[in-house]
Amino acid sequence: MKTFRTTLLSACYLVVLLLVSSCHRDKSDAPPGEHSAAKPEEAGVTFKTGQGLHVPPETAQFVGLRVEDVTERKVASTLDFTAQVYRAADETRAAALASGVVRPSEATALRAGLAVTARTTDGHSFTTRVTEINASADQTNGGVEVLLAVNDEKAQLPHGSFLSVSVTTGSDKAVVSVPRSALLRTAEGNFVYTVSGERFVRAAVKLGVVNHEFAEVTDGLYAGDQIVVQPVMTLWMAELQSIRGGQACADGH
Repeated sequence: MKTFRTTLLSACYLVVLLLVSSCHRDKSDAPPGEHSAAKPEEAGVTFKTGQGLHVPPETAQFVGLRVEDVTERKVASTLDFTAQVYRAADETRAAALASGVVRPSEATALRAGLAVTARTTDGHSFTTRVTEINASADQTNGGVEVLLAVNDEKAQLPHGSFLSVSVTTGSDKAVVSVPRSALLRTAEGNFVYTVSGERFVRAAVKLGVVNHEFAEVTDGLYAGDQIVVQPVMTLWMAELQSIRGGQACADGH
């Protein structure tokens, strides 16, 4: 995963260099007569403090820049925890029994009879349901024990085997949300690139529920705002390159 992330960032950086390299061309390299032109054609990505990034249409098409409206939708959350089989299935019992521990705040999303998804480390899935929520079984660390019945008719799960359990809990109301691809998560916080005229401005947002598809935004955006959904990392690196690369690429500095 680390190697993939490094490769992805390297690829983004190379794209950014291509996008902004024309900004660094020295005027001494210009053909005779170019300096007398009223205003040279703008090329590549440029940045102004307080105004954001400007991406020419040709460049936007090259990087696959895509903008969408912020909408309201129901965002489901996912609870993940590990369970261990304490009684294997056999000829008389088609279900294996497993136990896991969740935090008290997470246990409120569970109930007896709830269907969940359980997978082994090699990716095999089993139909599973919650049989009991036992808050008194693990009081030493403040956890809540969750007992599970795992349908294992072929007796594939031996005693002691581990399962990854995933529980999807629904949302009762529609909330302001954005696709996960629109999020820029940095050490300084969470951001999105909003559309402001012909520019893209990095704006801080506060998040609520986040799943693999969408993120709830509790502050910083309204339904109907326009945001960039891709390629956010390329815009971020272009902004960094402009800020750190000197005045040539950061007009307004």
